[in-house]
Amino acid sequence: MIVIIGGGPAGIMAAISAASDQNEVTLVEKNEHFGRKLLLTGGGRCNLTNICGPEDLIHHFSKTGSFLRDAFKAFDNNDLISFFAGRGLKTKVEENGRVFPVTDKASSVLGLLEEELKKLKIKVLVNTSVKEIIVSQSAVKGVLCEDGTIVEADKVIVAAGGLSYKATGSTGDGIRLAGKLGHKIVPLKPGLAALTLESTLPERLEGVSLNDVKLIFKAGKKKVASEKGSIIFTKNGISGPVTLSSSSKVADWLNEGKKVSIEIDIMPVLDPKATEEMLIKKISESSIKGLKNILKEFAPMRFTDILLELSKIPQDKKANQLTSKERKDLIMLLKGLKLDVINTVSFEKAQITRGGVSVKEIDPKTMGSKKVKGLYFAGETMDIDGDCGGFNLQAAFSTGYLAGLSAGSKNADL
Repeated sequence: MIVIIGGGPAGIMAAISAASDQNEVTLVEKNEHFGRKLLLTGGGRCNLTNICGPEDLIHHFSKTGSFLRDAFKAFDNNDLISFFAGRGLKTKVEENGRVFPVTDKASSVLGLLEEELKKLKIKVLVNTSVKEIIVSQSAVKGVLCEDGTIVEADKVIVAAGGLSYKATGSTGDGIRLAGKLGHKIVPLKPGLAALTLESTLPERLEGVSLNDVKLIFKAGKKKVASEKGSIIFTKNGISGPVTLSSSSKVADWLNEGKKVSIEIDIMPVLDPKATEEMLIKKISESSIKGLKNILKEFAPMRFTDILLELSKIPQDKKANQLTSKERKDLIMLLKGLKLDVINTVSFEKAQITRGGVSVKEIDPKTMGSKKVKGLYFAGETMDIDGDCGGFNLQAAFSTGYLAGLSAGSKNADL
């Protein structure tokens, strides 16, 4: 018997993979329904994976990314796309290689996965929390549920997620269970998190989006530049794909006590000189227009209002009245509006969890524990975290697939 703890993408894929070899599989989920967090991913559209090459997948993860090499060899992004296509759900590729179902609905993904569970006759226990993994002589014997029920098993896969989006049931149960069995736990931190800024500007710009911008984060002499993408101002800071993907490094700097600043370059494809030449050209074409009307071609009106204010330029100034100094001040802000970072948002609003069960105590070829025979891990329970753009879901599916395959193998743990 194989028991899988957690009915998210990693757990469901582990169950499907394990059951494909005619194994008896039970999937245990603490919520009433599977995949509550999955339904929220990609803004409800489900950014399944990323179309980048196999080696590039590794580079989109933090320092533990190389641990995933075998999982990606077993089940990579192309395998995942084929898995869904073979069961009737086609996908499409969008900006920066992000892959979505053609339905634009996360519910389509979850529905297909649930149908596969039924097809493979996988036993499911919902509204069931696991209190303890039963181990005797360093080998798995089953799980003890909170209601006192014991489910006997010689293989257990822990895929209960991390701490992000606690409202979906992600309360770190799997990490706690692993810790009780002696596994080292890397301290948990919010990942892919929006940033709070030391400024009143975000509140005034709340809801404003900037597309195709670049962020440059600085802490002393250290610097991290984001890829080109979109950001959105929140009440206290900024969010959006390029913000989220840089947030882990920013969080590390802040935890080290470093002061972190951010520069927003809204014209990343042009250097300052070329940006100034473009502004001069726009002004010469419409010199009698108000400067605000010209700047709205560069950025949203509410944002350009702020730029004029910071440049001490009157809001009603005509384009042909702009002085050389005012123009250069504007260019400096267009190429690098500087703001100070206070912190990342909490686990309640973070997309993923950084930290978890140390991968040094997990066999990357099987996802099996090096400490307890018959124990396996998958997904966010482990200390793995990737960039925004479908990478974390791919890791969940890949590690789930490999854990299920390994646990279900007739030669497992021999």
